[in-house]
Amino acid sequence: MTVAHQPVVFQYQRALDDFRRAGEASPLLKRMSELISLLDLTTTLNSTLSRDEILDAALLTVMGELQATRGCFLVRGPAEAYDVVASRGLGPDAPRRIEVPRFAGDAIAIRGAGAQEGALDALDLDVLCPVGRLGRLTPGTSDAGPVALLGLGPRAGGRAYGAEERGFLMSVAACAAAPIENGLVHEKLQRVNQRLSVKVFQLHGLFDISRELTASFDEESITNLVTSTLMGHFMVSRCALYLPVAGGLACVHERGLRTSGEPPVFSPAEATAVLGVLRKPMPVSSLPAGLIRDRLSATRMALAVPLGLGSQTEGLLAIGDRLSGAPFTEEDGEFAQTLGRQATAALETVRLHRISLEKQRRDREMQIARDIQRSLFPSAWPAIAGFEVAAENRSYFEVGGDHYDVIPLEGGRVALAVADVSGKGTPASILMASVHASLRALAGTSTLPVLMARLNRFLYDNTEANRYVTLFYGELDPARRRFEYVNAGHVPPFRVGAAGRVDRLESGGPVLGLLDEVAFECGDVVLAAGDVLAMVTDGATEALSPDDEEFGDERVVAALATSHRAPAARALSHLLTTVEAWTGAAGCTDDLTALLLKAL
Repeated sequence: MTVAHQPVVFQYQRALDDFRRAGEASPLLKRMSELISLLDLTTTLNSTLSRDEILDAALLTVMGELQATRGCFLVRGPAEAYDVVASRGLGPDAPRRIEVPRFAGDAIAIRGAGAQEGALDALDLDVLCPVGRLGRLTPGTSDAGPVALLGLGPRAGGRAYGAEERGFLMSVAACAAAPIENGLVHEKLQRVNQRLSVKVFQLHGLFDISRELTASFDEESITNLVTSTLMGHFMVSRCALYLPVAGGLACVHERGLRTSGEPPVFSPAEATAVLGVLRKPMPVSSLPAGLIRDRLSATRMALAVPLGLGSQTEGLLAIGDRLSGAPFTEEDGEFAQTLGRQATAALETVRLHRISLEKQRRDREMQIARDIQRSLFPSAWPAIAGFEVAAENRSYFEVGGDHYDVIPLEGGRVALAVADVSGKGTPASILMASVHASLRALAGTSTLPVLMARLNRFLYDNTEANRYVTLFYGELDPARRRFEYVNAGHVPPFRVGAAGRVDRLESGGPVLGLLDEVAFECGDVVLAAGDVLAMVTDGATEALSPDDEEFGDERVVAALATSHRAPAARALSHLLTTVEAWTGAAGCTDDLTALLLKAL
């Protein structure tokens, strides 16, 4: 390569070396040497090398010009600390980060004449030269300290750093300030871009995972997907999912753990102590002391991530140490917590879906039971000479425990029954079906006291101890207008005469199914023309108004007295409508059943 093709700085340096060999040293030559060094420094600082390489090359240039035995470049780090990013001649025990007191202006710190003795002693340096001002990089700050420091040790031959050397260092600082500041800005932008790239990658991953989570209605598939995603994303070998159970907090899914036996269930108190403070991802070692932290530490978990949809933490994700040993960053915690929220939402969707399916199944079963129960009521009345019959059941639940029946007997006689089973819902309806079948089988087979004793025995032997039935049962002989009955703990029917006289039919005995051996008495009445016999359940007499006042026996009698001259069906409708009007908008809280027998 010819001289004409060499860089200009090399040409000047070569000429300067020729003067030196000729022995013609002078202040002008020294100044030329410094200018050439500054030109070389500027060329190096504006090269395309990395920051550390640029600073290392620049340090060599300065040390060579000043013949310093050691030196370093320090770049501003957190708070007032500076990191050693390039060094020459420092001992192996020299610190890599030191705290430097704030510089007063841009003055160079000289050993023995300033406030920087601690920093100079720590690195065994003679001068510290500030480079640039941090305030230029941070708007709104006036003097936040230098962005970098150039430190040099003793010069060769024990020469001091005089005014010319300090002037040269100031020139070096002026040349280096802009490139170093630009480098810091560039590094900051790189970190921001790197964080944005990580965010974009995580968002794409979360989007893909969310589609898989929402497409699954299997809890095991969801928990497997969450733990496998976290393990692959963070490169960890173990992960566990803790969710609330009836007895507290339990590990519902774990991967990579080599534990024997069932995972423990932590008490509500233990769970509250941990979940109450777990509002964001935190190291396991920062959790409150207790069994949960001991368990996570024993299984070598490093990070605890809260689970929950709102402000309430309902569970936690435990993530093991990274295989690389790298710590978890804030972005890692945000990713894990977002994934945890998606998993919680997916599990909640599964739970609601299961509840919906269960409700649909129960509704179908209830509809079937309701249809079966309705089929047990008589679809038509037998013709009874000289009498009218009307009956209706209004159930205010899917299925109920009220029952009525009209059963034809031999010789033209007719059996009438109204029953009320204790309780509500499906158990009551099943017992009611049993009473219906038993009455149909026993009606007309024996005297009424014997019939009731048999029915009581059957119910006592085949029902739970707290189950019972109130029953009013009677047999009508239309030819003689004679009505025999037994009242087993039921609301006494109302007999309203044509002249307004009211009787109650009370003869009988206790409720059925509670006592083993029970005796019943039989009563009988003769129904005159115009008499109305009303058999009702307590859904009529105990119906509550909006003010919690019962409808009562007197209002039943008043409703019957108002309509007892009307046909039986109209009188029945008037009675039930009056009861429902009494309850108001809230409606009845119990099944409403009535059977009317009217003598023509």
